[in-house]
Amino acid sequence: MRAYVAITPSELQSFLETGSFHAPKALIADPMSSESLETNSDDQEELEFEASWQAAEESRAMQGSSEALGLVLAVDLGEEQLGDTEGNQVSLLSDISWSQVQSLLLSESEEPELSWFAAQEIPTYLPQWLA
Repeated sequence: MRAYVAITPSELQSFLETGSFHAPKALIADPMSSESLETNSDDQEELEFEASWQAAEESRAMQGSSEALGLVLAVDLGEEQLGDTEGNQVSLLSDISWSQVQSLLLSESEEPELSWFAAQEIPTYLPQWLA
């Protein structure tokens, strides 16, 4: 299952160093909203964007500033990692491994825009995100 995890720059650095990250929860496309929509890929993309944008806002809040970068990891979770689901939030029962990271989404302003970075690009850009 694709999920979106809010993360701070320093947590991301630690994740890269250790290969493992403990997140208490992740955001997913809201299953209740999905049921009410036709099975249209545009609708699914909108739900995915809403979940990732919400995670970017959480990342800013975790850093204590609306001016901070919003960092979001797009990860593929296994069923065994999924706990209780409430709305579009799912609790995580185990750590995320670096191999589960598909990409990073970056919000640089309060505008609803996200830049996409492949997992392989993250180490290259991390120093500027830590600055």
